[in-house]
Parts: sequence; structure tokens; C-alpha cells
Amino acid sequence: MKKAVLMMALGLAFASAIAIPETASAQNKKIAIIWDTKSEMVNRVVMGFLAKVRGLAPDLDVKQYRQLKDMKEAGEVFRQCEDTMDGIVFLRSSGAQYLATVSPKVPCFVGACNNPTELGVIKNLNAPEGKVTGVTYFIPYAKRFEIIKSLFPTVKSVVILVEKGHPSGPIEAQGTREQCARLGITYNEVVASDLNSLLEGTKKLAPTVNLIIISNNRLIMDNITNLLPIFNATKTPTFSFADAPVKAGVVAGVAADDMKLGGLLAESVVDVVVKGKSISQVPVKMDPDPKISINEAMMRSLGLKFPDAILRDAELVR
Repeated sequence: MKKAVLMMALGLAFASAIAIPETASAQNKKIAIIWDTKSEMVNRVVMGFLAKVRGLAPDLDVKQYRQLKDMKEAGEVFRQCEDTMDGIVFLRSSGAQYLATVSPKVPCFVGACNNPTELGVIKNLNAPEGKVTGVTYFIPYAKRFEIIKSLFPTVKSVVILVEKGHPSGPIEAQGTREQCARLGITYNEVVASDLNSLLEGTKKLAPTVNLIIISNNRLIMDNITNLLPIFNATKTPTFSFADAPVKAGVVAGVAADDMKLGGLLAESVVDVVVKGKSISQVPVKMDPDPKISINEAMMRSLGLKFPDAILRDAELVR
């Protein structure tokens, strides 16, 4: 009996000894989250990240550098954090592009950004080759156009609205152009540097196409209310590569779930910073089931009828 009790005690002690290092290492680890300027997407990703990391590693010290003035200031903060942090989360496509220009001293993580490969920061998303991994809101363009064709089966021509100088602009234009070529759809684009050029370009092309595509670029998404009179006057359907414009009056859109991506990002950070996995063992993660959003009022006003199967699963904006 004494022997059994002794063995049980030793077993408990051994189990405790195994559990201690992970807790202790989390207590001693610090990470920074950095991003420049305002972004609702980033806010949602960070909310999802913090909610998840509190459950996975509650003792992990997280320092936020929020909405910095510009990338110059963000770069200065990054360099300071390299000497004081065990890991750095650098959000937005601009953050990913910055990481592509440096050789980080500590593990780094991207998020709230477009395809890291296209941004030049990671070559192999499945087995990142350097010190950077993370998550991306990227959705393969074949998947986007599968959804577009299911909603607008007769589409023959499109125009995509992109912001000049935005890191994601060329990526979204190229992805759209390639799918249009594959599907025999006529491709047009408006590359705008300011509101005036955006409105003028849209006025010119909207009457000539079957579908207007809203890119995930700040200039475009911030001016949906200014664009709506053009869309409504020509009765041209619209489709967005983000969900926020659908709430503002775009007919439909597809987007990754930012809160979900924040949780996936937390898992990657804990795997590397707390558990000690190498970056190459932590693939860049995407939302495996992006959500479709549909503005019911706009759908009806244009006399559109979408498949019941899509309507059942979509997030409906009423």
C-alpha cells in the first residue's frame, strides 16, 4: 500500500514537473503588437488575438503599439522592440512589406495583410523559410470568382477599383485580371490616388461593365457612400473583397473572418514564442471558410435573385 502511495506521489510530482516549464516560460516571455494608422480590420484581428491568447498563455506579456503615425514611426518602434521582446507581431500589409526589407533578430508574425508571398516577406507559406510566419486575409482568387459566378452567372465584364500606392492594390488587380482572362471576362480597372480620381474613373467605366469590384483598399472602402450614387444611377451590381462595404451598400462580398484570424495568429505566436517551435513548423494560416455577406435591400432593389443555398449560409445585411 505504501509503495502504491509512493508511486502515485512520484507520478504527480513528475506530471507537475513537466507542466512547470511551459508556464514559467510564458511568464518570462514578452511580445509586441505594432501597426500604423487606423484600421477596423486590425482592431478586429487584435480583439480575436487577445481573447485567444488569454486562454492559451495568460502570462504572456503583450505590449501594443497602436495606430502609429506612419511607417517611419512603426519602423523605429520595431527596431526598439527587437532588443526587448521575444516576438513581434507587425500587422497590416505595410508591416509585412517592412519585414521583407529587414532581417529580424526575433520571431515575427504578420496579420491583417494580403498574401505574404505577393508582399515579398515569405516564399513558402506552408513552411516559412525565415523568421516570419502569421496569418493572412488572402482568399485564392479562383475561390472569389467561383462565388462571383454563382451570384452573377452572366457577368461578361468587370471593373475593379483600387488605390494607387496601397500595398494590396497591385495584388488584387493582378489576381482579378488573371481570373478574368481564365473565364473570358473583360477586365477593366480604376487606379485612383484620391477621391476625385476615384469618382471620375468610376463614372466613366461603371456604365460599361456588368460588375464593379471593390478592392480591400482604404481609399475605396472609406468612400462607399460617395460611390453609391454612381452605382445606383447605373444600376450596376457591386461585389467587395471585404465585408464592411456590404454594410455600407455594396450588394455582396466575401471576406475572411478577422476575429477568427486573430485567434489563429495567437496560436502561432504561442507555438513559437512559448512552446519553442521553429518558424518553419508553423505555416501561414488562412480562414478555411471565408464568409459571404449580402445586402438584402440592394439585392432586391436591383432585382437580383441569389441561390437559396448561398442565402442560407450568408451573413445577411438588412
